[in-house]
Amino acid sequence: MNLKLVHFLHHQRYLGLTDLAFSDSLQNYCLHATWTSIATQILVVGLFASSLVAAAVDSLYYMDTNSQTGNAFDRAVILTASVSQLLANLWFRSQQDSQVILLQRLSKLVGRLHCESLVMCSPRWLYCIWLVVSVLYGSMVAHFGMNWIEDMQLSRLLTLLGFVARCILANFQYTCYTSMVLVLQRLLRIQAEQLEGLVSSASISAADLAACLRAHDEILLLGQRELVAVYGGVVLFLLLYQVMQCVLILYVSNLEGFHSVQELVFILIWLAPMVFYLSLPLVANEVLKQCHRFRWNIKCEASSRYLRSIYLS
Repeated sequence: MNLKLVHFLHHQRYLGLTDLAFSDSLQNYCLHATWTSIATQILVVGLFASSLVAAAVDSLYYMDTNSQTGNAFDRAVILTASVSQLLANLWFRSQQDSQVILLQRLSKLVGRLHCESLVMCSPRWLYCIWLVVSVLYGSMVAHFGMNWIEDMQLSRLLTLLGFVARCILANFQYTCYTSMVLVLQRLLRIQAEQLEGLVSSASISAADLAACLRAHDEILLLGQRELVAVYGGVVLFLLLYQVMQCVLILYVSNLEGFHSVQELVFILIWLAPMVFYLSLPLVANEVLKQCHRFRWNIKCEASSRYLRSIYLS
């Protein structure tokens, strides 16, 4: 049985986030640091630190808003890009042990609940969206950089590279968090179906019922404790910057207006992925709502069965 919950989680090591790996022989998640992963992490930290220094030393802003307040906010967005991503990466790196514990316990639950189909239902579509958005932003930033970088200034080049890296890493972290939430929801749904089958059966095994309820509580605790510990700070730092960036784009668009349909389409294409990833964690996180719905269904089933037994007796 393949217990790899999400196939692209181990790509964190290639992006300089963590040392997470998956052992095919042991069928388990682990931390495996190599010289390549360590060098990648140092390179990523160095890029964001250089981008922060370049933006702080030189008075840079992406768009000339023709106002002192707008330019100051634009400069704050540039500085916050590197700071927010550095903090998010530091949080993610410091919680990699908790992430391994979370994945190992989820893998055990998959084996205990016999969810062989869970791997086939892993959220690969989120990974595909991340790839498309990364290519889209890369092409748009390349087009924008030709006009923004004058005489290949080192400060502007580093700032632009830091911005591109932030888009790629931040969206990937959003993707990882949402994928883990979807895995928890899938496990809750499977566990709920098994428990409903036990409750509606003619004979109920106390041991099976206790094991099923214990699995339900374990899934809920993983969502409220380990998942929050691993991704709580990451999502917080990324959301703060994402909101600032959306506000800046809306401010500049409202200030200058739209001079052509092409400009309007370009702004919408630039803004759509930001809004998507800004709302993705909020839309996907329905674990508690699903848990409450499950408990209500079980109570209704148990009450119906109890009333039916009284009527038959």
